[in-house]
Amino acid sequence: MPAAPSSLHAIPCEPQQVRGICEPVTAVVDLDAPSQGIACGGDRLLGLDLRSCCAASDHWIRGGDVVAVYEPDDPRHLRATALWRHRATPGIATWELIASATTSRRESDTSLAVVSNVATKEVLWGCPGSEGLRWENADSTTAVCILIRRPETHGGSVVLAVHPADSRGLLVRRDSDRTTVECWLFSAAAEKGVLFRGRALAALGPRAEDTSWAERLWDEFVGSPPMLTT
Repeated sequence: MPAAPSSLHAIPCEPQQVRGICEPVTAVVDLDAPSQGIACGGDRLLGLDLRSCCAASDHWIRGGDVVAVYEPDDPRHLRATALWRHRATPGIATWELIASATTSRRESDTSLAVVSNVATKEVLWGCPGSEGLRWENADSTTAVCILIRRPETHGGSVVLAVHPADSRGLLVRRDSDRTTVECWLFSAAAEKGVLFRGRALAALGPRAEDTSWAERLWDEFVGSPPMLTT
């Protein structure tokens, strides 16, 4: 009997060396555990929390994308698609999640969260200012992205963001030496047939000048055109 196909998939890209991190960075996603997102070392990035346990009903690899379809067995009658993509950024390991959702009910709740969990030494909140992002050391309701400086044993810094056109808010929870970031998407009052789509970003780069490269990534992300299909 042939072996069952694995739900574990590497994000299609070569292992990447990031300055300040000893081992090459690799990325693997378990399509039957979407809330876990991309496994990158001991961190979990860009998980899609469907608010219900759900394995992929379909999946495929398309170029540099890993795509999975989810249909949670709950009263919301959702059909959600997650597309995890590696973005080529010199010296920085960067990924994007394009998520979409619709419902077959006349009225339903399509709100979902993109969840990441990262080893943490320090957290900075990136808030919009007159000359671009400004960085704050305390929780801010105006934050549009989060910069997490990892412990020396892990190395590097992680940036997490949701596209401002799609965001319904960021929730940050610090628990001892780790931080969970939830980027909320979509409407809690959705109508049948309406398709919602949103984008979130995660990047792992060097600790040196992390606010500078984070700002460059943010500007590129905000200026990128929306994806019309998944």
